[in-house]
Amino acid sequence: MKRQIPLLIGSESYNLMSEIDRFALGEERREIDELMATTNKHYVRKRVWLPVTLNRKKAVGRPINYFTLTTPDLFDVKVLHRAGVIERTPRGYPGLGFCERDDKTYSDIARQIRMCKISHKGSYEEMILEYPDALSGPTFDVINLDFTWVPFPKRQSPIQGTWKAIRKTLEVQATNRTSFDLFLTFRGNRKGTHGQSINQISDLLRKNLSQGRGMDEFKGRIGHLDPNRLLSQDYLTFLAIGLPKLLLTDALNVGFHISRFEVYSYSRSTSGKPYHMIKFVFGLEISDLIGRPLDALPEPIMHYETAIPRIFATDVIDVENALTSDPRLRILLQNDLDALK
Repeated sequence: MKRQIPLLIGSESYNLMSEIDRFALGEERREIDELMATTNKHYVRKRVWLPVTLNRKKAVGRPINYFTLTTPDLFDVKVLHRAGVIERTPRGYPGLGFCERDDKTYSDIARQIRMCKISHKGSYEEMILEYPDALSGPTFDVINLDFTWVPFPKRQSPIQGTWKAIRKTLEVQATNRTSFDLFLTFRGNRKGTHGQSINQISDLLRKNLSQGRGMDEFKGRIGHLDPNRLLSQDYLTFLAIGLPKLLLTDALNVGFHISRFEVYSYSRSTSGKPYHMIKFVFGLEISDLIGRPLDALPEPIMHYETAIPRIFATDVIDVENALTSDPRLRILLQNDLDALK
């Protein structure tokens, strides 16, 4: 029988550690932890996530509530705390939420964080789908889903599992009437991806183009108007266009408009096998709260008709190119990363 680990809301997360079996981290876990300590990854923390969270803090007028899939190094948490974005007290991080499926990794994180808003020993999909009230009380201003796998794994039904959890996140935040920033990270390779899910996204793009939405932007960027051709030629760009289009539809269905959209990528390898990571940043504003003064919003609102061309035209920012063109920045990021260890 599957063991259910209860959610811990507003309590000392480490209290469960005596009930959790401890075991050594596997090779894959160690490699992931090592990859978290790279300048590519730290570029995203400092040059992407930090400015967005600072804007959200300004919009809400207080330290933000932040949900993360952090690692035992707590690099993202430390960066945000050091900048005054999230609150830390002698007891812990009252506005923080996290989950982790590995027993020992969860133990290592929880020991350092101590008291937090919510924690879960298990996957994010399990937390949000099997515990439907997980986020119904605690609302978050920024949700950072830094996944290490593909968006539509073969083991899941089409557009289910991970993406179903993302949809549920949008629903919960909308029910709570909470505008927020969503960070999504996926492995950008086609291997291990559910083919039917990708075909559904291709059909969605084709429908948009047949209706004349974003045709000029798509053709100007890709050179043609065939999503299937793009899928076979440049899978990373296909994801960079297709996933935001899918999220835009899901967000509008529950009452959000997009106020920010950015996409980044860099290459890395696990067990000697190279692949790309693709990272998205979305600002999501509750539609009926948009009547606030524009200076109270992190970014101007994009409605559907303007968001589609923006998505089709937005280039993927290559983090490695950014660092190669600015060697001094790479040194600064490495020094900053070393100071956090």
